[in-house]
Amino acid sequence: MQALPHPHIPLQASEGSVLRARALQSYLLALREALSSYQAIPPVHLFVLNEPDWKARVKHPYGFPFQRTSLKEGLYLFLPARYPERFIWRLRETLVPAIKQAGKPPGQPGDFLDLNLGHEFAHAVAVAWKLRTRVRWVDEFLANYLYLLALHQALPELYPKARQWGLLLSHLTPSEPSLGSYETKPKGLSDQLWFQGQFTLEAARLVEEHGDRLLRGLLQAAPLKKTTVHKLLVGLEPHLRDWFASFAPKNASSPKAGLQTDWEKLGET
Repeated sequence: MQALPHPHIPLQASEGSVLRARALQSYLLALREALSSYQAIPPVHLFVLNEPDWKARVKHPYGFPFQRTSLKEGLYLFLPARYPERFIWRLRETLVPAIKQAGKPPGQPGDFLDLNLGHEFAHAVAVAWKLRTRVRWVDEFLANYLYLLALHQALPELYPKARQWGLLLSHLTPSEPSLGSYETKPKGLSDQLWFQGQFTLEAARLVEEHGDRLLRGLLQAAPLKKTTVHKLLVGLEPHLRDWFASFAPKNASSPKAGLQTDWEKLGET
């Protein structure tokens, strides 16, 4: 292991992965620069680990980037030094139906996973700014919004790729496309990716049409509360009401049934 101190993105990398780790550190620093103009961000620790080092430190399956974040214990991101072939093949297989509909993806699966490290970083920022609600779909959606906002400002050359990946993922077919099910039922990879696509496209719409308006409103309202976050979101961005309704189960006997949503309870367990 090699430790590379930094005031904003401290880095630890397994032997042989320092160059990759530094490139990812630079990527996160660019996103951080954009977001830190709104509010201070504490250090976010990045670990880029080979499989033995990974297994010695975390219990998560090796291969999928993830974050472990807490205001008390610190903000940590974990990324594999190399994506396992079995994981890449599983991701490729899952994407085949979407590719048949949407066409060629904007890169390789590993490119998507590296780019999506920005989403994990956004989770850490949300925790630091007291924007985490512990409503899973809300937290995922807001992480997408923060990530795309930062990408749009700091690395506009990469923003279209993130949007293209979201469009591709949105062409998957979910087993149950409701926000309530996202909270209460375990999701397979295809379902997780479909929701990620939906969240990405709506976040992109907000960024492109209204810039940072939502973020400024959220920061003024922080800390966010699980019981009121839905009303807050609709108050800040009224169009979200229709977007939320698009996830509601449709009743064939009533064309308006999909719009009759209890916003206060949407997504609660």
